[in-house]
Amino acid sequence: MPVVTSTIGHTCPCSQGEHLKNHMKRYVVPAILAALTVGSFGVTNASAKSATPKAASKACPAAPDAALDAKYGVGAGALEQALACGEAKKLKAKGDPVIVGIMNPEGDPAGSFPEYTVMAQAAVDYINTELGGIGADYATGTPGRPIQLEVCKMAINPADSQKCANELAAKKPLVVYSTLNFFGNHFKILNDAKIPVVVGTPISPGDFTTPGVYAIGGGGGCLGVHTGLIEYLTNDVLKYKANAKIAVPWANTPPGVFCYHDLEKKPLNVLNGTNGKNTSKAAGKMKGMTHIGVPIKPGSADVTADAQKVLEFKPDGMVYSAQGADCWTFVNGLLKLGWTPATPLVLSGACIDLTTMRALGDKIKGIYTVGASSILDPDALIDPQQRREAKIYGAKGKKYAKDKTSLEKGFGTQGFLGIMTVWQVANELGKKLTGPALTKYIENTTKFHTFASTGLSCKKAVAPYVAVCNSTVSASKWNGKALKQVKENFSGLGLIAGTDLDFGK
Repeated sequence: MPVVTSTIGHTCPCSQGEHLKNHMKRYVVPAILAALTVGSFGVTNASAKSATPKAASKACPAAPDAALDAKYGVGAGALEQALACGEAKKLKAKGDPVIVGIMNPEGDPAGSFPEYTVMAQAAVDYINTELGGIGADYATGTPGRPIQLEVCKMAINPADSQKCANELAAKKPLVVYSTLNFFGNHFKILNDAKIPVVVGTPISPGDFTTPGVYAIGGGGGCLGVHTGLIEYLTNDVLKYKANAKIAVPWANTPPGVFCYHDLEKKPLNVLNGTNGKNTSKAAGKMKGMTHIGVPIKPGSADVTADAQKVLEFKPDGMVYSAQGADCWTFVNGLLKLGWTPATPLVLSGACIDLTTMRALGDKIKGIYTVGASSILDPDALIDPQQRREAKIYGAKGKKYAKDKTSLEKGFGTQGFLGIMTVWQVANELGKKLTGPALTKYIENTTKFHTFASTGLSCKKAVAPYVAVCNSTVSASKWNGKALKQVKENFSGLGLIAGTDLDFGK
């Protein structure tokens, strides 16, 4: 049974993961990765000129607008019909619930992401209360079935991963939404029970490379985000500066080892010409560039010593990806030591925490974030449909979230958007909805429009990263008060074209 995944990167310590590690070392990333930009919607035609979405709809369309599909991707018309009808008149779901399981790390110092489930539940409440649940008929105003979210909170260890898989399997859900999982030992348990798994944030080699696994989240996890961090810093910020020095602090976890070695250190070595096995067009563009990696233990209260190592290198630029709290512990460590954003810092979207960022204000003015498009400032988005949907996220997320701070966190947006994607696909299947049908549909997506994000193109995933359906990222810049998008829909995968996987030591 296929497994569906949505977005990050870490190494699987279990025996299954070791087998995958040894097996996947035989693969080489093909050169066509250089041109891979899954999930972008560039299709336009004359009839699509009337397809620009309005700020708010006053009527319920009788049918999906095909022009929206042509302009924004498959399913855009059906999604807009549902959103517009929900705005015109709320449609409350009725009947037996469709169970969706979710397993999420919470309460573990090594990694805790409660905002993921808070915002996933907010999406469920919005769908059930206003959008008619799953399978609604908007033309007749007939509601569909409500979604029931079953949550299993887990610590980051293999035993808890298995425990959650077994507990959720017993509830017989349509699908299980796995947010972040370092181990991958839940896949077999759920698939043996004929339950597909949707991964919100892929963080292990298995998440990226396992056939039958689908990373559906915007940004493609470590694969898209970490290569995007390197691409944006070296190309857009440093302009391929000769003899540049680049510092890469990284999360010292089993997944973090793989993400650093394969998706940050390796592309840097392609750029400075020391990785000879590649077909990247950017190979050797930064001759003389040097770089260091500084491992940082998650959950540390003070990482000033690590920040000191970074600054002693006298970098021309830095990139960092970690869970939100760890990002700002590191930034505060830098600030203590006199750092200013005059030395560029590019953070992953996982670091976004607007409450913390507003408190720091001008102290961090000029830092960048790279990841799936930040939908927290809709007016900064270029795509009008994405802008409209991002505004809906802000309004409905604020209305239904039990914890308002979760609304403005990167993994909060992932939780909401992941559930919306599952709901969209379920609606496409109508009365044919089953777990296997759900995963088969996702497997065959090409330019499928997903709510407030870049879309799915699982059918175009490239070996050995066969599970990644959307590696497109965007960059935003902090102006002291808000994040403003500065570059949309790009990919750093070209930096690792033709390279071997690097699992680190």
